[in-house]
Amino acid sequence: MTTPAFVRDFREAAPYINYLRGKTLVIGIASDMLEGRVLQSLAADINLLASLGVKLVLVHGSRRQINALDRAAGITPEYHDGRRITDQATLERTKQACGIVRFDIEAALSVGMAHSLQRGKRLRIASGNFVSARPYGIINGINMGYTGRVRKIDTEAIRQQLDSGAVVLISPLGASLSGKTYNLSMADIAEAAAIALSAEKLIFIIEPEGILDDSGNLITNLSSQEAQVLIKQNKIRTDQCRLLQSSVNAVENQVERTHILSGLEDGSLISELFTREGTGTSIAQAPFINIRPAASSDIADLISLIRPLEEQGILVKRSREYLEDHINEFFILEHDRQIYGCVSLKLYSEHLTGELACLAVSPEARDSGYGKLLLEHIINQSKAAGMAKLIALSTHTGDWFTERGFSVAQPADLPAERREEYEAGGRKSNIFSLNLTAPEN
Repeated sequence: MTTPAFVRDFREAAPYINYLRGKTLVIGIASDMLEGRVLQSLAADINLLASLGVKLVLVHGSRRQINALDRAAGITPEYHDGRRITDQATLERTKQACGIVRFDIEAALSVGMAHSLQRGKRLRIASGNFVSARPYGIINGINMGYTGRVRKIDTEAIRQQLDSGAVVLISPLGASLSGKTYNLSMADIAEAAAIALSAEKLIFIIEPEGILDDSGNLITNLSSQEAQVLIKQNKIRTDQCRLLQSSVNAVENQVERTHILSGLEDGSLISELFTREGTGTSIAQAPFINIRPAASSDIADLISLIRPLEEQGILVKRSREYLEDHINEFFILEHDRQIYGCVSLKLYSEHLTGELACLAVSPEARDSGYGKLLLEHIINQSKAAGMAKLIALSTHTGDWFTERGFSVAQPADLPAERREEYEAGGRKSNIFSLNLTAPEN
C-alpha cells in the first residue's frame, strides 16, 4: 500500500515541530514582503507557528514604504554605504512609514488561522520600546544624521511578553538615552535580538529565494566559515553581503541556525522549518551534514533505520543486545540534527583488514549521496587505523560496491575469524574487497 503524501510529509515534519515547540525564533521581514497577498500568506504561517507553541519575535523593515513617502514628497533618498542618510524630515516620514507598516502587520495577524477550531481567538501582539539606539555618527566624512545603530535589546521585557503567549513586533526605530529617535536597520535589530535572546533561529524573509552566488544560483547550505569566504571573495550579490554577515554574526554568537528565504513563495517559511530540503539558504556555525560515532542513546534510531532492511533480507538481523554491545563500531550520519544513515566498521588488526557492514540510509534520503559519504568515512577510518584492505559482504547491493572501486573476492580472502562466521552463517553473501594501499589518481 502506498503511503499518502500527506502522511509522509506529516511524519517528516513531526520531529521539527516537536523540536521547535517552546523555542524562540526571531524573524526579520523585508519591507517588500509587507503588502497585499504576500503579507496575508506570511501572517497565516506566523499564526500557525504560534499555535504550535513557537515563541516569535518579528522585526519588520520599512525601506519600501519610506521610499514611497519620499517620492510623494518629491525627495530623492540619499544613501551612504548602503544605509539611508536620515535628516529631520526623513525621520518624520520614517515614523509615518513604520506606523503604517506596524498596523498593517497587526491587522493581518489578527485574522488568525483560516478554518481554525479556535476561530474567535486572535493572536496577541506586543509592541514597545524594546530597542534602545545610538547615533551612527559620521562615516567617511558623511554625517548619517538620525540613522542609528542598536545600543541594547531589552531582553527581560521581550521574554516577559513571549512567556505570556504574545508575539513581539519590533519596528526599525529606537530611542537614545537622550530621548532622540533613530532610524535603524531591520537586519541589525533582528541580529541583535536573536543574539540577546539566545534564539534558536534567526530568519530573514526577503524577495530573492535566498543567498545567491555571483551567477544568480541559490546556495542552500553554508557553514559560517564558508559564508565568510564567499563574502571576502565577493562571490555573492553585493546587496546581500550585509544580510549574510548578520547571519554569520548570529551563528557565531550561539544562535543555532539562520535561514534566508523568499516571502514570494507561498508557504516558504513552513517548508524551510519543517522539511529536510527547505526552500532557501540555511547558515550554521558547523557543516549541516555530520558523521559521528554512535552512542547508546542512538540505538532506538538505529533500530528504526535498519529494521526494514533486515525484514527485506538486505541486512543481517541484529538484536538490541548486539547493538548495545557493539555500539562503538557504528557511525551515524546526521543532517541538521536528524539521523539519516548509519554504518559499522569492524577491524581485524592482525590481518590489516576492516569490514564495512550495516550500511543503511533512510528511504526519504536515498538519492542524497549519503551512502557515498558513509563509505568515504569508513575508508578514511580504516586508513587511519592502518588497514590495508576493506571488505564488505552483500546479498543485494553488489553493483553499488563494484561501481565504487571494490572487486569481487572469495571466502579465502576473509580473515580466519570472519571466514568461520561466513561459512557457518548460511547467507552466502557476495564478498567485495577494496585495496586501501593503492595510490590515488
